[in-house]
Amino acid sequence: MDLENKHKDNEAKSGIFNLPKLPFNFPKLPIKLPKPPPPPTHLGDVELPKTLMYLLPIGGLFTLAFVGAIASFIITAWWGQPIPVLGFEQTFDQPINFPHTVHASTKQLDYKDADGNVMVGLGTDCTFCHRTVNKNTAAGANAYIPPVNFCANCHGVIGSEDNVQLNILRDAAGIIGEDGTSPINWRRVHRLPDHVRFVHEPHIRYLSANPEHIKGETDGVTTGPSAVCSTCHGNVASMEKVYQVEPLKMRQCVDCHRDNGAPTDCATCHH
Repeated sequence: MDLENKHKDNEAKSGIFNLPKLPFNFPKLPIKLPKPPPPPTHLGDVELPKTLMYLLPIGGLFTLAFVGAIASFIITAWWGQPIPVLGFEQTFDQPINFPHTVHASTKQLDYKDADGNVMVGLGTDCTFCHRTVNKNTAAGANAYIPPVNFCANCHGVIGSEDNVQLNILRDAAGIIGEDGTSPINWRRVHRLPDHVRFVHEPHIRYLSANPEHIKGETDGVTTGPSAVCSTCHGNVASMEKVYQVEPLKMRQCVDCHRDNGAPTDCATCHH
């Protein structure tokens, strides 16, 4: 008995206690769990509605096409011009239809005059309307759109009285109607970022002196400033509605400067 009490005292001191016996036995470990079912190898092993089984691959194709279209748009917009959809067209409908074919072309047109004769373009030089492009001034940075009265000097008497487009101009110039004069809000087609300074005059001067570097062709005047416009603006004289032909991105400008020995330092365009 003394030994038993001594053994209990030692267990108490060492922190070891014997648990009382329970009226049931624990299961022996490890417990065998049921095996999980094998993963499905194809859609036929999955209980899905038949309609959904057909829609899943179709939805995947549509998703792939959508992602591809977005990627194509971003790539084309970065390297050149965006795909002409969703308002990213390279032209606009103007308040008045102004066909450069009639005013700038020297070719035979699809128009007929009041007597039924086939018309030929007037062959007007670009600087007749865009009068600042060959001036090395602050005004020369823009192509200068003439005011309403400038256009009305001709079309106040030229053109039929029932021409809808010309009557919009005549009304804006105060020739007809009772609303007085008002400007024509032309929509700008060619636009560079605000941090870019582009002056037409040095480009016109250089290309006029080096015609071998002129790119593109024109249906209009082939001498003077009109001969060089196609390099950046395309064949404007052939356009019923002006649209942007070249991307006019920095890479294109830098490549052109390098090809023609022009400066490429930042201050040339960004100052």
